[in-house]
Amino acid sequence: MTVATIHNYMKILSMATDDSYFKMYQAFLKSTNFREVFAANMNNFPKLDSVRSCLSIGTGPGEDEVAFMKHCAPNISKFLAVEPDHESVEHLRTSLTTSLPGVESQVFETTLQNWEGPSDPVDLILMFGVMYYFEADERLELFKKLHDRWLTSGGYVAIISESRTESGSGEKIFERLGKPSPPWRDMETDLQAAGFNKLNAHEMPHQRDVTDESSLRFYQYSGRIGVSEMTLDHIRNVLRELYPNGKADAFVTLAVFGRMN
Repeated sequence: MTVATIHNYMKILSMATDDSYFKMYQAFLKSTNFREVFAANMNNFPKLDSVRSCLSIGTGPGEDEVAFMKHCAPNISKFLAVEPDHESVEHLRTSLTTSLPGVESQVFETTLQNWEGPSDPVDLILMFGVMYYFEADERLELFKKLHDRWLTSGGYVAIISESRTESGSGEKIFERLGKPSPPWRDMETDLQAAGFNKLNAHEMPHQRDVTDESSLRFYQYSGRIGVSEMTLDHIRNVLRELYPNGKADAFVTLAVFGRMN
């Protein structure tokens, strides 16, 4: 399933449930302590003082991306974002005026496949929580495009993705719903094959409250099995089976890669 197909499916499901992706994602985040863990670990990430321009892919409402740039790229003057969800785009455009005052910003409401790319190479590219949208062949092709066309010489890529997909219990629900996260080692291999060198990586363990009913729509939205099977009752039962204590341990890693040439 391609990125465009996934996004089209998500739009159909969103319309059917009368929930926007923005609302579903915010409800899901409230069921986790990821934001607190992310903020507490900010000092583990490197300072990228040379960065003046940044492109964010699949930004959503952008809270994590903005927090990262404020801490790690304090000299940024230009910010570009690509995001297909309308409500997330509206939220991001509004928040950027106060969260990054003085920074020239532009948000493109489209899928990455329909976007032509930045008019000029950028110093930093962010991909936070979006790698599961890309199949293996699409992922390697994307990394090569970032390296060869979209990044400046000496530029950086920062990625947040699940890092214990084989053993991390927090990922079992997505595997059962037909949308497993890509193995971290495969992404590292593809980035190195595209010409990137890993500069920094830090894992952030956190926990999800899977009894939170408000987050069920996000699991439904993120799955790939047939719509007829993906009822809220089905997801609720799978969550109870996988996490009988009501908690799921999750592990994500934020890694910074540098363009080698």
